[in-house]
Parts: sequence; structure tokens; C-alpha cells
Amino acid sequence: MPMLLLLLLLVVQISSPPEPITAENFTQLRSVRAIDFADLPDEAGEVDNGWFTVSHDGRYLAVVNRQQAILILDDQGALVDQFSISGQDGLPATFLDGAFSPEDYTLYSIHSEGGRYYVARHVVGVTPTEYYYIDSSDVPVRVWGDVGSIWVEVTPVDYLKLPYVLRLNPQPLSRFRVNEPLMPAEITEIPSGPENDAESFLRIGRIDAPYAVTITGDNLAKRWDLELGMVSTTAQLDALPGMGSLTPDGRYFAWRDGESRGLSLLDFQTGQTQRVAELEGRYIPFLLLNPDADVIIGVNVALQPDVLAWSVVSGEEVALGEYRACTRQPDLVKLSRDGSALVIGCDQGLDLWRVAD
Repeated sequence: MPMLLLLLLLVVQISSPPEPITAENFTQLRSVRAIDFADLPDEAGEVDNGWFTVSHDGRYLAVVNRQQAILILDDQGALVDQFSISGQDGLPATFLDGAFSPEDYTLYSIHSEGGRYYVARHVVGVTPTEYYYIDSSDVPVRVWGDVGSIWVEVTPVDYLKLPYVLRLNPQPLSRFRVNEPLMPAEITEIPSGPENDAESFLRIGRIDAPYAVTITGDNLAKRWDLELGMVSTTAQLDALPGMGSLTPDGRYFAWRDGESRGLSLLDFQTGQTQRVAELEGRYIPFLLLNPDADVIIGVNVALQPDVLAWSVVSGEEVALGEYRACTRQPDLVKLSRDGSALVIGCDQGLDLWRVAD
């Protein structure tokens, strides 16, 4: 093969976007980058918590240091950006939650200070950070956003007040604002559908907004649209789910029952449930489902430091290997929205998994 052609082929291979995880390639999913917090540069400060959020394509990862600054790393582990929000006293406000936009590299975050909290919008590589404040003692617990709006799920401190979701529309969008109050006309308050539903007694954890999934006493699964405060669809299950994961479009719901007897997949569109595999009591603390809903991934299964995957079609279980060394169980595990990156976070650092030869 001519040398020039060989070099061109190498360039194409290096620059090709990562493959999404599918039933055809999931056996090639493996750790491609272990990011050690101890190896970050001095300006990153000290990071000892495995919380993170990942961009839609796995290109960027955001973590938080002990000084409450958000650090943005690329998928090679390099520090590419950072920011923090200062309160009225000039000290960093306490970070509460963050999430990347589903379309681009905008990071939305919430930060708390006594009697006030801040909502920030930061574009990777662009400074300064745009942020607003709301004078309230209520506790914001989750944030997400898109091109036009920022959404915040809030728990009231007054037990007589119902949980709610805020839609924030800072206007005009072309005006850059820093540390300014949001005006009443820029805020819409919506009662929280899942948190105020008298029929539901369980809300499934780790379901990405704008969706939520709750379960009633007779095992009816309700999928909620948090932005509307309404049930978008329901389906009857044959057992109580103990953990679950939704596809980004909200159609498919992978779940294990509370006794960890089996692994199942629900199609909310048809209402049909498929038994995928038997677990025989093996507990799965982190359960993920790829966008095509043909691969279910379990991390730290039976509290072992490994990654397992199941083919939805065949039920085949594949052991993919151990994740990076940690001194405790993972703090968080996520799959990027496009399904190309599996990320595992613990006190020692992050482990990035992709489909690789």
C-alpha cells in the first residue's frame, strides 16, 4: 500500500467519531481512559468525589473540586475549562447539580447560598459564565436546559408547600447577564407531577430529565414529563422495579425487580414487557440502557468492580472487564446521550469506556 494512502487511512481512523454502543459491537466496549484526579494540574484543586456529568457525545466531562469549582475535562483527561459562582460574601456558593445540554456543550448548574441560589449557564471555552439568582430558601435539587429555557426541580422548605419545577426564561436571550436577579416575568412555576402524585409511592432514581418514572401500589409505571407536570404514558408491570433506565426518547425502560430476580425491558409505546435475563439475586446498583434499547449494561453487579452487558434479543450476558481501581464503590455511572461513552466515577477518578478494537 502506498505510504500516502496509509497515512490518509490512519488520519481517518483517528478522527472518526466514537461508535455508539449497539447489539452488534457491545462486546468491544472497554476502558479507553482512566482519569486520575491526583494527576490533574495544581490549578484544578482537590477532587475527591466521583460525581460528574457528561456531554451528549462524551467529549467533555464536568467534575467538582472541594472548593466548589466546576472543572471541565476533555475525554483525554485534560483540564480545558473551569468556573465557580461566588455568593454575596465573595465565597464560592455550594454546588448542587449540573447537566450538559442535549445538543451542545452548554453546561447548566445550580449553586446554593443561605436564602439564595444561583442558576448558571456556561459554554465550554467561553468566559465569563452567565448566571442569575433567586432569593428563596427552597432547595433546588436538579437542573437541565435547552436552547430556550432552563429548568429547575425544587423542594420547598415549607412542608405545607408542594414540590415544584421552575421554567426560567432569561430575556432577552441575546443579553449576557452576570449575577442578576431573575424577574417574575422570567419565571414560570409548575407543580411537580411525580412528587405530588397521590397514587405513586416510588419514584425510580437516576432517570434523566425531562422524564421521571413512578410506580403505584399495583405496579403501574407512569412516565412523567417534568416540563409539563403531566403523565405522558403508563404501562402495567408484573413486579415492583427496584432500579431502571430510560432511553433518551423515553420509549424504552430497562429495569430489574426489587428482589433482583430478573432483568426486563418495557416498551412504553406498546405496553409490552420482555424478560431479558435472570439475575438470581444479583443486585445491580447502576443499570443503563443504550439508545437503541438492544443492550443493557450493569456496573458494580453484586458489588463486584466489573461491567456486565446483556443482549436484549438473545439474553446473552457478557463480562466486559473490571473498571478502574477505587477505594469505595462508584459514586455515579452514566451513559452519554448518544450512547458512545460509558463513564464510571469514584473517589479516585473517572473511567471512560468506548467501543474499541
